[in-house]
Amino acid sequence: MKTVQKIFALLAGTCVAGVFVITFAQVIQRYVFQLSMPWANDVIQILFTYSVFLGMAVGVFNKSHLNVDVLIQAFPEKTKPWFALFSNIVILVFLSAVLFYSIRFVTDNMDQYMTYVQVPMSLTYAAIPATVCFMLVSVVLDLLRQLRGFAGGGTPQEGR
Repeated sequence: MKTVQKIFALLAGTCVAGVFVITFAQVIQRYVFQLSMPWANDVIQILFTYSVFLGMAVGVFNKSHLNVDVLIQAFPEKTKPWFALFSNIVILVFLSAVLFYSIRFVTDNMDQYMTYVQVPMSLTYAAIPATVCFMLVSVVLDLLRQLRGFAGGGTPQEGR
């Protein structure tokens, strides 16, 4: 999973760099040379969408997603692992719903094409189910690790 995490982080960074370079080139092209790059908006949309979802997957892999730390710190030490287990179950249910509806969303938009680059909009939307699948695998692996901690007679570990 560490290899996938590194690949996703590299791809997300590359997408962000691509957004920056194309946006900068578009501004220069428009205001210095008075020429437009109409295809740039389509490419920026694709790159930005992929950067967001790849970055979100890296956040789930690192367990750096949103938590209410104040609430967690208020719990006694013995209950923190139970809260981590509950948190993973909530994330699993949420990601499962996102996966289900994102697959339907991608298939429903296969007949729509981007204005200038003429690729299906579903290419952009495919970032959602693709990255959510990896997030689900990561959460399931973490849940299994936590449950093994319970089965071993102790409490599950809080983090990775």
